Amino acid sequence: MQQRRMPLYLTEWVTAFNPDRKIAFSFDQQSEQPQPYRCGLPLRSPVSPALFLIYSNAMLERSHQSHDAIDTSYVDDVCMVQMSMTITRANTLLEERTEEHLGRGVHLGLTFVPSKTKLLYCLPLTSKDKNRSLSTHPPLRINNNTIVATRQIKYLGVHIDESLSFLHHATMAAAKGNRALGSLNFLRHCLRGIPTHVTHHLAMTAILPTMFWASPAWWTGTPMITATLHTTYNSVARWITGLPLNTRTTNLITLSQLLPMEAYLDYLSLRYAIRLHFLPQHHALGPPQALSETHPNLPGLHRLYALSKHLVQGKLENRTTTSTADRTNVLPSPNPDKTTTPQQLHKEWLHTLPNHTVVIYTDGSKLENGSVGCGWATFHCSDQQLYRLGEGSCHLGKRAEVYDAELRAIQGVVTSLLTTTAPRATAIICVDNRVALETLQFNKHNHEYARRALEMISNLSLLGWEISTTWCPSHCNIKGNERADTLAQRGATSAILCLFALTTKTWLLAQARAELL
Repeated sequence: MQQRRMPLYLTEWVTAFNPDRKIAFSFDQQSEQPQPYRCGLPLRSPVSPALFLIYSNAMLERSHQSHDAIDTSYVDDVCMVQMSMTITRANTLLEERTEEHLGRGVHLGLTFVPSKTKLLYCLPLTSKDKNRSLSTHPPLRINNNTIVATRQIKYLGVHIDESLSFLHHATMAAAKGNRALGSLNFLRHCLRGIPTHVTHHLAMTAILPTMFWASPAWWTGTPMITATLHTTYNSVARWITGLPLNTRTTNLITLSQLLPMEAYLDYLSLRYAIRLHFLPQHHALGPPQALSETHPNLPGLHRLYALSKHLVQGKLENRTTTSTADRTNVLPSPNPDKTTTPQQLHKEWLHTLPNHTVVIYTDGSKLENGSVGCGWATFHCSDQQLYRLGEGSCHLGKRAEVYDAELRAIQGVVTSLLTTTAPRATAIICVDNRVALETLQFNKHNHEYARRALEMISNLSLLGWEISTTWCPSHCNIKGNERADTLAQRGATSAILCLFALTTKTWLLAQARAELL
């Protein structure tokens, strides 16, 4: 951890976590005194998998990484890819790399298991060796163990064949779907079984995820793969509906409320492609890109790029920058819901606020043409009355959602507090979007507008502000909320684009769902 320049506090915590551990054995209600013992990572500890990754990664470190050699690992599974003009040369380079890794592993107590090692040759379709028997290819030798090549290997649940057609994986995926369906088949009966909406839920959450595991990596849309999967997919639809075998496939899919299989798999791939565009910079994966030197119809990143290039345009939201800003303080809302006299309850709550309290209302709006705007209104509380301090709005373009606008409004209004004439006191932000409030509590997806707002709130707290948030019902004739809504609509119709206008991840995922679902 020190060699990787990890934070000192984390290194010291791990140092204090592992040594001086003790063990005691119990038998027949008798326990011995705990005795010290030496161990590696403690078993069943939540931190053990993360520490193992740090520990084992040292085995794969290389002083020089060639452009034709790739090493990837996932927990204890290691994949080494070697590109070369000949099989013999590729084997030689693989043996050298493996010896280097094993040499590092000796000092760490880590070794490869030869019996679990697989070898796959991916030859060009035009190669003269393509149709030759595998026994004619030179074998790979690791520690005096001979590794014979196979026609396909399984890595992280995906069966990879030598032609990258993934036809074998489609066959195995269909079999897994049939097994998952068979384990639930007894629950369905035309008279006394579970209802249709429950079977649909089970299909979407238990059967199809098992069947379409890692589909963005292997789904190519070729007729061979489609034909292999269709039989199982139609069986799932028939189980959902309980219809007889002679039902037309189009009617079966429609009545089961399932999408056409091709559209559903394209949606899974497009959603994954969007996620790749928002990964941290140090992540092993990256955004799909067009590679002119490769075949355009290859699976994987090539297909993901073709699916997403019409959506992923313009300046993207930045979800890679990290922040240490703390979450906001949330006050209990005076309104339990939108139906129980919301206006009266909110007004009574305002009367309880002390003088000099700053009350802020934010809102986001999206027009029918897709334009999105946000607005905010700031009020000063004095003698149980609200006096307007300021207001603002901005236009976010057509590549954002109302949720994004809500967070952008919060960012905008807390920034305006830097220049307000009101005394630095308590400020309460009334937000009518519960999801936005939850994001300010835990920004687990690192939303850019939320991150900027939290950073500004943290800076304002150093200046003497005490900022909290609370939920406020919308469209209930609450003066401040109605004003923020008017400003948000004004922002959506503005001709001047906001400096913080972005293509947000929320909008991209919504567009993918609208196009394919």
